[in-house]
Amino acid sequence: MRNVKAKMATHAVEQGISLHQGGTSCRLSRRLADPAQSTWASLHTDLLDLIASRVLASDLLDYVRFRAVCLGWRVTTPCPRGRGVVDPCFHPRQWMMFPEGGGLYPGHPALLGYVRFFNLSTSTFVRVRLPGFRNHSVLDCPDGLLLLRHNKSTVICLLHPFTGDVVLFPPLSSIFPQLAKFISDFSKIQDTRFVRASVSVNLVGTVTMMLALTGLDRVAYASTGDRQWTPTSWKMKHLYSALPFGGSLYVVDGGWGLEPSRILRIDPPEDSNPSSWSVIPPQMVTQCPVKLLRMPQLVECNSELLLVGYDSGHSRIVFFRVADLLNGVTTMQLTSIGDQAVFIGGWNMAVNSKSLPSVQGNSIAIINEIGGGLAGRGTLPLYDLGSGTWSQVFDGPFLDGPMPRPYSLVLHVATCCQRLFWNSGKILCFNTDVGLGAEE
Repeated sequence: MRNVKAKMATHAVEQGISLHQGGTSCRLSRRLADPAQSTWASLHTDLLDLIASRVLASDLLDYVRFRAVCLGWRVTTPCPRGRGVVDPCFHPRQWMMFPEGGGLYPGHPALLGYVRFFNLSTSTFVRVRLPGFRNHSVLDCPDGLLLLRHNKSTVICLLHPFTGDVVLFPPLSSIFPQLAKFISDFSKIQDTRFVRASVSVNLVGTVTMMLALTGLDRVAYASTGDRQWTPTSWKMKHLYSALPFGGSLYVVDGGWGLEPSRILRIDPPEDSNPSSWSVIPPQMVTQCPVKLLRMPQLVECNSELLLVGYDSGHSRIVFFRVADLLNGVTTMQLTSIGDQAVFIGGWNMAVNSKSLPSVQGNSIAIINEIGGGLAGRGTLPLYDLGSGTWSQVFDGPFLDGPMPRPYSLVLHVATCCQRLFWNSGKILCFNTDVGLGAEE
């Protein structure tokens, strides 16, 4: 009986996911309103819960469409609104804010308050009205949520773009007094464009945010209800790359040239003893094979944590599974990532190329910021992992702009990796003289 239910659930999920394609959702809703066609509407609650959980695991917006099929399904399944942030099941993990290009940053008057979002797995685009960008700047997009900083008060908020749920955190400027005993040069923390965040929620719904502060080589955290951010008393040698994964922050400490580097995992504070978090050093996951991998970066691809970088001659790109390195295996380099296309920049990500014109699968695009090597600063070289060959996406500057026209979709996707395209172009910094976090 269990196998029969599983097969029925799988079939129902497949049908449910395709309901919104081609306008069939409305037609099915009309059929469900007919008593003669009400078989689906009267599904057993346990089976309906199973189907809903599988649809939700696939994508939040598919779950929203699933609940819209009929009143019975809507009443039986939980509503995301009101719990979009505090319940991790409703985090839109596969979604990323998509810059419009052409200088139309989120909050630009010409966009009338609308912001576009992009699904990394299905290549679906949606547009959402978010007027709050008029006085906020985007710092990151952890789990598909928007990490926003108020331009004057520096208050941090976590916004669910599809439900409108908001969780508030202390002003980021509250970290200054605590760092005074560690750092004398506050200019290092003025630039907040390079922040990577990780979100976790405990059993009672307390949301904790960890921020990797690359300019400080430190991490800070705050939970809902806290009055200030708590930085680590320890620091890394050089915070080169950071990535949220499974509620923790994974970072590459080191990474320049022949400098030895290691992968660290930083977990959120334990509920029983949060005060000890700032003084306990992070857990080392593994050492990076410096002879095989230079300038290592972390990226999540096909639900795995990967390490990507140049070989020793800077002539090709090499991939390793972090799980393999953890087991001491350094000979199993990845030779294919399938239809995935990896983008390496200030922030790293992988997208499914099947439905994206001009985006090549099994490839790595590198937004080069440091110049030298295979390409100059601000260019976008593309590496084909199958053939081991390089090509140039376009001729001209990428970061220094203006980008040459016509724009291709691969250029727009690449801007998701650079927060320079996420805001008005102003350097986001604090006025540390007055300590109020005002934007200069």
